[in-house]
Amino acid sequence: MATQLHEVECETRTIGPLVLTTPVLRRLGFREMVNRHCPITEQAELDHGLVAELVTQSRLSDPTAFYDLPGWAERFAIAALYPEIARTGQVNDDRAGRTLDALYDQRAVIWGDLIANAAQHYELDWHRLHADTMAMTFAGLFADQPSDAGVPRLEPGYNPAGEWLQQLKLFALTAGDGGVPVWFDMLSGGTGDSTTYAPQFAAFSNHARLARFLPLEDIILIGDRKMPTAENQVTWLRLHLGYIGPITLQDHHRQTLRDLLDAGHTWQALPYVAKRDEAKLSAQRTLYRGLGHTVKVSDPQDPTRHWSVRHLYVHSSALAGREATRRQSDMQAIEAELQRLQGLVNKYDYKTPEIITRRVQSKAFKKRPAQKYFTIEVVSHAARPAVPLELRYRVDDAQVQRDAELAGVYLLVAGGKAATLSDAEIMAEWKGQYKVEHSFRLVNQLFLVTPLFLKTPQRIAALVFLVMVGALIAGLIERQVRRALAALQQPLKGLMPEGRDSLRPTVTRLFKAFADYSLVQVKEACGRVVESRFARLNPVQAHILELLGLPQPAELCAQPVRV
Repeated sequence: MATQLHEVECETRTIGPLVLTTPVLRRLGFREMVNRHCPITEQAELDHGLVAELVTQSRLSDPTAFYDLPGWAERFAIAALYPEIARTGQVNDDRAGRTLDALYDQRAVIWGDLIANAAQHYELDWHRLHADTMAMTFAGLFADQPSDAGVPRLEPGYNPAGEWLQQLKLFALTAGDGGVPVWFDMLSGGTGDSTTYAPQFAAFSNHARLARFLPLEDIILIGDRKMPTAENQVTWLRLHLGYIGPITLQDHHRQTLRDLLDAGHTWQALPYVAKRDEAKLSAQRTLYRGLGHTVKVSDPQDPTRHWSVRHLYVHSSALAGREATRRQSDMQAIEAELQRLQGLVNKYDYKTPEIITRRVQSKAFKKRPAQKYFTIEVVSHAARPAVPLELRYRVDDAQVQRDAELAGVYLLVAGGKAATLSDAEIMAEWKGQYKVEHSFRLVNQLFLVTPLFLKTPQRIAALVFLVMVGALIAGLIERQVRRALAALQQPLKGLMPEGRDSLRPTVTRLFKAFADYSLVQVKEACGRVVESRFARLNPVQAHILELLGLPQPAELCAQPVRV
């Protein structure tokens, strides 16, 4: 919007959440880090650090495709924040592409410096780290991908929605303190999950110089079923690193649990309440019970070396209820189909035991887990040649009862320092795994533009690096506001719809509070900016800046007038 007034022109430009993100990027020294590792020739108009920061800012404020970076720079008054920008056309996709090429080889080193700075400036607590992987899908054809060692390759695979797409795999570590991402890497789309945890943690320790902050034995690594394989557990134990994760319940685990119960061990209540249950009555909440015991794990390379590992069986009432419902539904469906098939025996082509057995497998059993409870038999009666065959089945009720007793049970393993925790503490620590998923949601929902069309997997990996820098900035902002509100024991008033208060605002909501924040630039007829007038902060915006300890917009955006 522009209005003419006494030979000058007034233009309104949005700044939005850049009021929050710009000072955090500057505090961490991101631009300087990039320029230190990715120098550029003296005659270049813009350095790689500035371009990398601008691309990150575009992810944070209004994710847009690279071809529209000049439009984004114009909408968000980037020239008011960065004096080096003489015209928005300087922020273009060609320049961004060259920066991505420069970033690719240095991304791990830069991230290590960045997260170490974040840990110091924001006093991040790294005693609890959460690990997970996520498939990232991309559009386009990548037939001529490089075969260089270490370069992630896009590979076709199914996503959680069952779609066959080109994928890379994102590995991420987040701090239990606020769910802030502390490490990530892009891997080829077909990479197995279990084998990634040990080398990725080693890379994180090296690049972030983890030993400067705390010893490994004080850390507990928390992951899902892909993490605590037998090999990974031995790796963590050799490093004296604590860990907690679930493992798939095998028959010998179930037998061990039955033996423990037969020996007089009893389930103990675990006083964990999920956030979704906090507002419910006690009778409506999911109830958790635990039964733990300690096992010895030997080093395959040195059988004389042993460690104590805690195995905690957890019973969830909600999970037990869902399993019982699913089991009952499967059994009813199988039995109904078997009864229908009984009526077809000796008719049509149901005239041989082999055909009848195949039809039972394909029509009744299918892939239903409950088929293990059924035994079928095709009996031939010589005394009745007209209808000689009969389909019989029986249900193993004893096995159904045995499985029902262990329904809703899963197994957590805890080693290193985690093995010394109480069962209730192990449970509570593992339930914090949602924090890494929170970072993934930020990447997918807030910062990542899809589909992305980039020429090489290297550029994709470098762009994801900048996306993760954005996720780090967003995570720090959210964490700092929540910490400040918790210290004050006062909610952020008026942030939520209908003016409701919030003690734990999300970064999405914080950014939305600044979505319309703008400045007015007063320009002469020749286009020279002679004055920038900043909108007055509303009470919610002013409170957020105060909680974060950030400067006023006029101070942040102050710049000399160009002649």
